Amino acid sequence: MTGAPPPDVLERLNIRAGETLGGRVNRHWRVTCGGAPLVLRRWGAGWADVEYERALRAQVAALGWPAARDVSEVVESGGALWSLAEWRPGKPRGRSPAEARARGRLMADFHEATRSLPLGPRPGWRDTPAILADPALDRAFGQAAPDEARLLLWHLHRARALLAQVDTAGLPQQPVHGDFTPWNLLYRGGRLSGVLDFELGRPAWRVAEFALAWRGEHDEVLRGYAEVSPLSEAEWALITPVWWALLLEGAFRDLRAGRQDGGWTARMLRRRSALLPVDRYTGSGQ
Repeated sequence: MTGAPPPDVLERLNIRAGETLGGRVNRHWRVTCGGAPLVLRRWGAGWADVEYERALRAQVAALGWPAARDVSEVVESGGALWSLAEWRPGKPRGRSPAEARARGRLMADFHEATRSLPLGPRPGWRDTPAILADPALDRAFGQAAPDEARLLLWHLHRARALLAQVDTAGLPQQPVHGDFTPWNLLYRGGRLSGVLDFELGRPAWRVAEFALAWRGEHDEVLRGYAEVSPLSEAEWALITPVWWALLLEGAFRDLRAGRQDGGWTARMLRRRSALLPVDRYTGSGQ
């Protein structure tokens, strides 16, 4: 939904509609209430997920991080859930190697600040071992178009092999943001002014944060993080299979729902990092 919010939502929340801000799962609009800017969100999930994310953002904001606080109750209209949150001013920084390294250091600070938050499992999410152990992925991928099937099955089997080489016993879980990317970090006057988009926030191994922050190619993010919070040998070994598991889970859900991603998953799976070299996909075999 990219048009204006429905009139009954505007009336119930006592707001005036403004520009569309976009969004992937959730949709956002800049609105005003008494002349003050706010953000209206149309949630793309159900009540359990909405309550989870609202609680998570409130906990992060209480620690002094600039996560947007909710300023209204959730209302239901047209089969969707709606609510208001603070407007966080600022703009994203660039994507240079230096900025990527700085983002990695900031991520380490974020993890240190949030690691003791009492965060339970997020509804609908499963961890890397559960994703890779699911035989339903083999069946679904095997029914895809031949080229896609080979790509998905090859990475599924390699991810399983990589995970099996790592002793994960005792490896702790902690809150992760889930999408610690440049466009979700706002700055104003040289200072961090906004941490946006907690729709992937959940407890996980901390290296799960690298999946979308690193994306198989932004090695300076990893280097910057390790400067502040060194990773163990096991954690370095987990980065690639955790990244692939996230991609494979998305591909699995898309196949079940009959959705197309325009080749995004295939492009991401084919990426290879100089810092974390793994076998290249040759397009044949499993």
